[in-house]
Amino acid sequence: MARFPALGRRPLAVLTAAALTVSGLLVAGPAPAAPDHATMVGAVPSSLTPNILDGTVFAIHDAGDKVLVGGSFTQVQNRNSDVTLTRNYVLAFDKATGQVDTAFAPVVDNEVYDILAGPTAGTVYLAGKFNSVNGTNRRKLALLDLADGSLVTSFPNLAFNGLVNDVVKVGSRLFVGGIFTTAATKPRAGLASLDAVTGMVDDYLTTSLTEHHNYDGISGASAGVGPEKLAVSPDGTQLVVIGNFKKADGVLHDQVVRLDLGASTATVSPWNTNRFEPRCSYNSFDSYVRDVSFSPDGSYFVIVSTGAPYAGTLCDSTARFETSSTGTSVQPTWIAYSGGDTFLSVGVTEQAIYVGGHFRWLNNTSATNSAYPGAVARPSIAALDPVNGLPLSWNPGRHPRGYGVAALLVTPEGIWLGSDQEYIGNFQYRRGRIAFLPLSGGAAPHSTATATLPGNVYQAGLGFGAANDVQRRSYDGTSSIGAATAVENTDGTTWSSAKSAFWVGGTLFYGMSGSLWRRTFDGTAFGTPTKVDPYHDELWDTVETDSGPEGQTYAGNTVSFYPEIANVTGMFYTNGRLYYTLSGQNGLYWRWFSPDSGIVGADKFTAATSGFSDSGGVFVSGDRIYLVSRLLGNLSSATWVNGAPSGGWTLRSSRLLSGIDWRAKAVFVGP
Repeated sequence: MARFPALGRRPLAVLTAAALTVSGLLVAGPAPAAPDHATMVGAVPSSLTPNILDGTVFAIHDAGDKVLVGGSFTQVQNRNSDVTLTRNYVLAFDKATGQVDTAFAPVVDNEVYDILAGPTAGTVYLAGKFNSVNGTNRRKLALLDLADGSLVTSFPNLAFNGLVNDVVKVGSRLFVGGIFTTAATKPRAGLASLDAVTGMVDDYLTTSLTEHHNYDGISGASAGVGPEKLAVSPDGTQLVVIGNFKKADGVLHDQVVRLDLGASTATVSPWNTNRFEPRCSYNSFDSYVRDVSFSPDGSYFVIVSTGAPYAGTLCDSTARFETSSTGTSVQPTWIAYSGGDTFLSVGVTEQAIYVGGHFRWLNNTSATNSAYPGAVARPSIAALDPVNGLPLSWNPGRHPRGYGVAALLVTPEGIWLGSDQEYIGNFQYRRGRIAFLPLSGGAAPHSTATATLPGNVYQAGLGFGAANDVQRRSYDGTSSIGAATAVENTDGTTWSSAKSAFWVGGTLFYGMSGSLWRRTFDGTAFGTPTKVDPYHDELWDTVETDSGPEGQTYAGNTVSFYPEIANVTGMFYTNGRLYYTLSGQNGLYWRWFSPDSGIVGADKFTAATSGFSDSGGVFVSGDRIYLVSRLLGNLSSATWVNGAPSGGWTLRSSRLLSGIDWRAKAVFVGP
């Protein structure tokens, strides 16, 4: 697995002296409104940014007409200039021009880990490792004037006795998380709440976070105990805290705890997961969670991690959790694995979950420092499908990867990326440590709309003398079946060789010659067929990763579903999943699938263990699953509940009684 020494590394990733490190970093607090993205962001970064010359960007704040950046850097140059400006740990630049703000130049004596809009217009909070600002004592937290970087002196020195890693504001309160045990002399174990204007510490949030995740006093890396990152739900009622701790108020909540933000106090929520209890590379990391972000509608949150590729754990993964879930062992909706590389940052929009780090591939379950079947190149940045965690087609990449994308901020205009390296793309766009990817030039992900009954059922590759013919017939899902109508096969596709098909969002996907193929289909005309091969990318296949074995490139590895295609007897798509049946097998299987990128999930799951040995085609509409008998040509249906068949089969159409033979090489519901 690839690991890089951190520049200005964060406290929760303090390692043993001999260990290499990957530390977790911050992004700014939650945006005041949903980003309202109708598309993904473009792949070409804006040129209106300066070039930061050293260190790592840990925090980004969009203040409207200017952007603030915090981290471990000390020098910056305006674009197209060779004049070096000194900016220790924080700087601002004009959003319209990209020029460094000469008026905002506070003197901060150590690293800045978070930046957040202040309680009044024209102010901003800084949080981090520093002890003074402009020569005045301000331990770990300060409120500054946005115009000139001067201290807002009415906001006091709270004298935190340890690092402040993250701050978020809800209403009139500021929540503070970090490696401290006192705030303004009050005992606080990693979490504190205070009046956002006066800075007075209150008793609203007093949850005590205790115990190392890994370190047991004898073995493992030892780091400070406390939060790494805070995320507030858009409605301000939930606070998710991740970091190096095992217990919250004495109860096991390993590395993650959810708090209910009530009217008068914050309390530990009846939500817990055991998925972060296993140790990951415990000699290198005391804790391995790195960032957390809510979806714009608050229905779910996403946690990303580092840690090494240990099977069955959430090490080196991105995981989605539903906000509505409760219980003591809540499981992720899905898990996306890199196969041994770190995720550092995450930001969620309506269209995608953007992740950053120093990963090489995604969809790479159980891999160790190489591309396993299913792996696709995604150097350092990626956009994931919110439904299933598979990479979308967006793939600008970032090479060299270095330490990684440490900060990722979503705004209504696009996404900001902060890192320790110079380029977006493969040495393509020089954007020193700070880059903005705007919505302009971005496309909406492929539609996931599926056709339903009443509607049309298509049969392609009918056999006998009409081996390559295609026909459709209307069907209401129960007893009303229309007459067959021919669909012209203008390009002479050998549908007799097809291995089932499914239609989603205007595209027909089908198996043939050991691969998936895709083409547009509107119910009348077929578009040009294209082989689906997202596992190889001409832009990245020959680029060396600079990690792992000498000469290793970003080339992916064809998914293990492809060798199964020769035996597929039925396929359909629903809710982010590709379901299929196999010749000689009795089960119904599924994998995650992205119509946008064409990526099939590396992991194979079983929806049903019996009932499908005679499958000659299968499709779903609403709460019913339909099965074509390969032996008799009949059509039957069963109840479809929670992604699986339920109960017995009901005969819907008998070939002997109606004369309709439902058998074909590909049977699917379409437009």
